[in-house]
Amino acid sequence: MPGNRQARSSGKTKTFERIASSIRDSILSGELGPGDRLPPETELARRFGVSRPTLREALKALEALDVLESFTGPSGGTFVSTPDSFGIADHLASSLVLLFGAEKVSLEELWVARETIEVRAGELAAGRRTERDLEAMLGVIEEDEGKDYASYFPDITFHRTIAEASHNRLLSLFMLAVHMTLASIARDYVIPDAKELSQRQHRLIYEAILLKDGALARRRIQEHLEMAYSVYQGAVRRRSRELAARG
Repeated sequence: MPGNRQARSSGKTKTFERIASSIRDSILSGELGPGDRLPPETELARRFGVSRPTLREALKALEALDVLESFTGPSGGTFVSTPDSFGIADHLASSLVLLFGAEKVSLEELWVARETIEVRAGELAAGRRTERDLEAMLGVIEEDEGKDYASYFPDITFHRTIAEASHNRLLSLFMLAVHMTLASIARDYVIPDAKELSQRQHRLIYEAILLKDGALARRRIQEHLEMAYSVYQGAVRRRSRELAARG
């Protein structure tokens, strides 16, 4: 692991960020791998030429990103985390929500990304799906039919089963991140009821994947996303609606 890189910045913040970056570089290069234990804090602080409190800030920052994890006890210490796709997607989604809130990303841009990822995943799923994948999709559809509108929309479970059926882990991760972003954004809006239409389209998508018809799956997913986009466009911000009602 890189060490003895005395910070040359004037602020403590840049110092701990530099240390965190150095540790991440060691992980990315393969010098440190999942499950590896980091040296004791005293040794790490000496290597980086910083105080233990500053080092701890760097370690806490990496723990917050699920890059590292700490355990107490005789066999405890700080270890390199095993990558978790849900955790990675969650961090990516959190960043996208912040960008959306700051108007650095528009709904249209999110939808273009969603369409690019999801249509391709559905096309792949039609050619790669297993009987287990089909059971998972149908199970979600049947379960969703019993949900009320509030708990159903904007549910992402069916779309996740499509991603899993594509058997492409990166497509699955990116799709999950986009859907988590949309689900988070949706909490601030009153979204028009589209459960019945959405449910019918889910069944049509399932049938195309069942038939192993990639072109049909692609077309039906595009139709579904066009419908969903129009629904989101018709959404009203909850705060605005509350103020109007008081008006």
